[in-house]
Amino acid sequence: MNLFQHEQISRLNESELIVYNYVFSHLDEIAEMNIRELAAAAGVSTSSVMRFCNKTGCTGYTEFKYWLRQSLEQQPQANVYMHSAIPAIHYLQQMSSNPDFSRKLGEAAGLCLQAQQILFLGIGTSGILGQYGARFFSSVGLTAFSVMDPFYPSPARDMSNTLLVALSVSGETPEMIRLLDGYKKKQVTIISLTNTSQSTIARMSDLNFPYYMPLVYAFPKLGGVNLTTQIPAIYILESLTYRIRSEKENARLESKKMPKE
Repeated sequence: MNLFQHEQISRLNESELIVYNYVFSHLDEIAEMNIRELAAAAGVSTSSVMRFCNKTGCTGYTEFKYWLRQSLEQQPQANVYMHSAIPAIHYLQQMSSNPDFSRKLGEAAGLCLQAQQILFLGIGTSGILGQYGARFFSSVGLTAFSVMDPFYPSPARDMSNTLLVALSVSGETPEMIRLLDGYKKKQVTIISLTNTSQSTIARMSDLNFPYYMPLVYAFPKLGGVNLTTQIPAIYILESLTYRIRSEKENARLESKKMPKE
């Protein structure tokens, strides 16, 4: 059982997402905290906590704490903390039959097929995923490259025939935002994969795929290393590649049906 449904998380605004991530990272502590303590610990208002509770289907904070305690008792504790793959797997299950996700894939596939070249942009693990995406896209006959250098200069010429796929968990990396701003000025179409649709990079994009995973960090007291799962991003990249392959095959079959002059 997953604690939070993807539809619930996708409706959260920025401050409510902060509450969600704090709750997910401090499940043992929530039972002992009142609403003011939770709001102070998460750095938001009590109103944000109340809205978060309401969007998870609870009428108030007391009911939310009761629901959370009951939910935790019904599943092994290790499954909650051990790995954020649990909500990722739930995401995959939901997206496989989600009409809005399918529509976005179709739109993104059309943009990819129209572009003369596709650039993948990411930093850190997102940069590695960009390499994977470029390799995967190239496998279906597209011209795709990965840009891993966050200080790579923006092109001087018009690039209106180029598509850029930006990968960023936070969607707030300054170097990424600077690069995207330069590319937008050159008329580049941008598709982004980010954890939330409220991030700066998501808002800069022509098309965004948010996945709403709980943020996970190692060594938070030392500045933190982001360990948030990348399973949804891989799923989106592979699903998009398969849709592109399908669209190309359909176009090939249609062209064979056309009468020869």
